[in-house]
Amino acid sequence: MRLNLWADVFGFVGVLLARISKTPWHDVGTGLYWPFALDASFLSCPWFKFDTPTRKEKIKMTIDDNENNNAVASVEAPATPQKRKYKPREAIFKTRFTFTDDNIARAKYIIGKKYDRRFDDRVSGLCIHLRPNGVKTFYAFKSVNMYNKKKNKWAPNVVYKKMFHWAKNTGFRAGDARDKVNEFLSNITESRTVSDDDVTIEYLVKKFIKTGLTGFTLRDESRFYKEDVIKRYKKILNSYILFENCTDLVKKKHTAPVQYQNTIYSKPFKAYKASELTKDAIEAFKFKMKDTPQVANTVIALLSVVYNWSKQNKLFRGENPFLLVKRYPKVRVKKKLPDDKRDQIKDYCESKAFDYNPHFLTMVAMVLYTGFRGKEMFGLRWQPPITDEQKNKCSGWLEPGWDNENEKSYLFLWDPKNRKEFRAFLRLPLKRLLKRLRKKLYNDQKVSWCLKSDYIFPKTRWKDNFPEEHTDAHAIAYPLRKLNEDFGLRVESNGRLRNFFTIKIGRKTFGSQVAQEKGVEVASRALNHSDTQVTRDHYIVPEEKDLEFEFEDKKSNVENIDKHRLEKVKKLK
Repeated sequence: MRLNLWADVFGFVGVLLARISKTPWHDVGTGLYWPFALDASFLSCPWFKFDTPTRKEKIKMTIDDNENNNAVASVEAPATPQKRKYKPREAIFKTRFTFTDDNIARAKYIIGKKYDRRFDDRVSGLCIHLRPNGVKTFYAFKSVNMYNKKKNKWAPNVVYKKMFHWAKNTGFRAGDARDKVNEFLSNITESRTVSDDDVTIEYLVKKFIKTGLTGFTLRDESRFYKEDVIKRYKKILNSYILFENCTDLVKKKHTAPVQYQNTIYSKPFKAYKASELTKDAIEAFKFKMKDTPQVANTVIALLSVVYNWSKQNKLFRGENPFLLVKRYPKVRVKKKLPDDKRDQIKDYCESKAFDYNPHFLTMVAMVLYTGFRGKEMFGLRWQPPITDEQKNKCSGWLEPGWDNENEKSYLFLWDPKNRKEFRAFLRLPLKRLLKRLRKKLYNDQKVSWCLKSDYIFPKTRWKDNFPEEHTDAHAIAYPLRKLNEDFGLRVESNGRLRNFFTIKIGRKTFGSQVAQEKGVEVASRALNHSDTQVTRDHYIVPEEKDLEFEFEDKKSNVENIDKHRLEKVKKLK
């Protein structure tokens, strides 16, 4: 054992000296290690193994006999290990793959794709959105029921909710997305989140305003609501149901408690649950609104529409209580201009007064010759529209060749109240007035600005002109009042002087004249009514003199029978 220890010591010293002097170890001080030269333990010394080929080093010895016989040892440095050449991993373009950080790093954006979404094949509801700039964002997605405007119904639709950007080694990795996806999915809920037992009328009204009015109508699933109808419905619902943008008086009246059939009803309509509203509660509302029956009818009719729309779109599955309630009788205003006043106004429109107010008097003559509604006249164009935008802004136009007096001419309405296209015959006196109006626009500088407008009746108010817009009821308020004053048509109603002649009265005057001359059927068609009953109930106004008549002088049936018997007896004889 001692022998081995000393062999190790002398071996270490010999190797150390050989390295310092750059001399082969077997020539360094033979006296140091000769006793152990033949000892196997020395050869097995670990220090001896350090410089042996077993350490992957090669020792070359060369002796230069020509130069001082000095031995020079050249030691070759160990070989540098070569790095492995790995083949770069291919990019991922698959739609579905397992979400790991390495796979997400390999996922590349598909050029030209608008929404490059990749889905995790292990976790449902998790996807990542790739963008051209290299940003990758995690999204949670789920299919929920949403309102489809095109189909006017609730249908399944995929909703995506943003989670966070993928950033490796920053706490926003693939594993984090998997852990948090359920939390984000729970926040994605259906638009209809209220049950039938909890849904309120306020909830249904707000849904109808938001989605119902922007979709198709209930009567015709191929047509949208008209802009003026949308505005009117929103105003009624906001004022009388939601109490937004209404006066304090209106709110106080509609929210005040009322006693009806020994029961006190204190809640407004919006506070009721849709399932708990009863016929008696609606009748109590009618009783409260007895001073304004037409307002009550309007509210009841519109809430009935809201209920029907809600049932159609499965927001509410109960019954419509408004169908059980009778409304107040409609106020049928069966009035018209007397025949003499009608003829006087027509003559006035064609007189010298035309030069001072051509547009207004042309409009007055048009309603007496065609029976058009106010909005149908206001939006008329001289020529047919070229674009859809122009068409949507107008009500109709003059058909080409309208100014030819030798040919029949027509006015075309593309979207009237009953949503059916209508061609109205352009009568000769009105045709001449339109030609006269067109000529005046070229000759009179005061109205020459109207040539810039495509409308027959461009908008003007006080000193401001709007050639890009058509006129409206507010713009003709003053000349209409002046016309009524000139013809003595200002009448007292509820303590106030009001105009008797209006655009509506002009329409009723036209309908009555046609019915008197051509019959009710022709009058109904000329007024573009869907039903003749509407014409009979609201537009046929007989004159007082028409009631002053005598029956034809006919003999009684007794006299006819006796005469018949006498003739029979004569034949027998």
